[in-house]
Amino acid sequence: MGTDAFTYMMVIFQIFGGLALFLFGIRFLSGGLEKFAGVKIQGMLEKLTRNPIKGAGVGAFVTAVIQSSSLTMVTLIGLINAGLLNLEQAIGVILGTEIGTTITAQIVAFDIGQFYFLIIGIGFFLYFFLRKSNYHYSGQIILGFGILFLGMETMSGGLRPLSQTPFFINTVKNFGETPILGIAVGAIFTAAIQSSSAMTGLVIAMGIENVITLKGAMCLIFGANIGTCVTGLIASLGSSLSSRRAAAAQLFINVLGVAIFFPFLTPFTNLVALTSMNLPRQIANAHTIFNVLVSLIMFPLVGMLVFLVKKVVPGEEPFFDTRIKFLDERLLNAPLIALSQAAKEVNRIAEIIVGMLERAEAAFLNNDERSMKVVFESEATVDEFCNAVEKYLDKIPMDRLNKEGFLRSVALIHTLTDLERIADHADNFGIAAREKMKGNISFSPQGEKELKYMFKRVRKMYELVVRALKKNDPELAKEVLKYEDEVDDLEKEYRQKHIDRLKRGICTPEADVIFTESLRNLERIGDHSDNIANSVLTD
Repeated sequence: MGTDAFTYMMVIFQIFGGLALFLFGIRFLSGGLEKFAGVKIQGMLEKLTRNPIKGAGVGAFVTAVIQSSSLTMVTLIGLINAGLLNLEQAIGVILGTEIGTTITAQIVAFDIGQFYFLIIGIGFFLYFFLRKSNYHYSGQIILGFGILFLGMETMSGGLRPLSQTPFFINTVKNFGETPILGIAVGAIFTAAIQSSSAMTGLVIAMGIENVITLKGAMCLIFGANIGTCVTGLIASLGSSLSSRRAAAAQLFINVLGVAIFFPFLTPFTNLVALTSMNLPRQIANAHTIFNVLVSLIMFPLVGMLVFLVKKVVPGEEPFFDTRIKFLDERLLNAPLIALSQAAKEVNRIAEIIVGMLERAEAAFLNNDERSMKVVFESEATVDEFCNAVEKYLDKIPMDRLNKEGFLRSVALIHTLTDLERIADHADNFGIAAREKMKGNISFSPQGEKELKYMFKRVRKMYELVVRALKKNDPELAKEVLKYEDEVDDLEKEYRQKHIDRLKRGICTPEADVIFTESLRNLERIGDHSDNIANSVLTD
């Protein structure tokens, strides 16, 4: 009896070890695919329209790349929080994820025999010995596939001895005879491992060893579709209202899909049985047909789903949102998208500083007290945002970025530093304005004219670099560099003229420090603008 218990324990370890390999293979494979397609994913997401079919196409593509509908859902919630998607668009993407998640099942249903060792060997060689990015990432993808099939073989090997035990046979038989039980087990197990692809892989492994019927397998797959919603529901906790509604929409779609098919389980099983003579392929086909049909049924009902989730998850989004707009830690699961979102937040900071410089000039030259207060408030906001972006960039897993992504992250960090310094110099003008107003200090007409002209040139230089940064335009960046020498020359020229005016008694000694410091601040803003332009050129 002790020997039997030990044997069963080892079998269970083998099954879960195979499942662990399968999950690792998915993660490793998706990491390589993501490095190839991450930028494309971002571009497609940004071009989404209200058309749910287009959204579904993007959802299917993203899920096929990431190899996890749960991970796609987490990423989707991050994009909604970042303001990139609305609820209607999100539902379209969710319908696509239902289709995209079937790719894994179709792949692992192939019987490749012992060739997975060859695949692992080729992938290992490319990944570890050829460091050129394309070969390296190709090796990661191939190695991930090999590990995926190794996990399948390990799971099916563990299930082989169980197929001879009455308890296991009766338990699995109950999944087909009592469909609700199979659906419940599939949902609970998938929620626990947070991967419907892994659950489907396990079911296919059971099919390989003929330890489950097609009907029982379909019940587990139905349950897996419901269980995978748990990840999205957890991720939406504490998120925006639209994010919580999107997670609820995913749950509604999957529960309604199962409810629609449940009364027709037997005829549907008979239909799927006609698609292949091979049980593992039948299971994969059942998964694909079910998910595709559910999405097709739901496409015309997107408006109704939006209405329904708004009723179930009531509330209104705040009109004015003072939070960080584009950053969301859920997007860290897709590093290239996270990097792109960080770049958007950097651009937003740069735009805030455009307004800061306008207000700084008004406060300093026109003694505008309201503008002075806006400058101080903006400087605090910029500091907070820069801090948040820096921390966010630190959390992005650099090992999952390609070379271009890594260089982009470095450039963003440098740009953040320069933006923060520019905001500090704008803040200095607010402080100087306060001193001017407090001491009733004024400049000579010529001095004021010089400051206005230098402000104009520096602001033009900065606004040009902001455009270059947003468009990542090297030509605009080159234009910025032409201003650097001009601003440096103006600082020297106006400093000397100011000294001459002091000697002639035209300028007051009280204005001396404020005037020379203002020239220095403007020159430093020009220097930091020049640094940002150079970052654009080297990005």
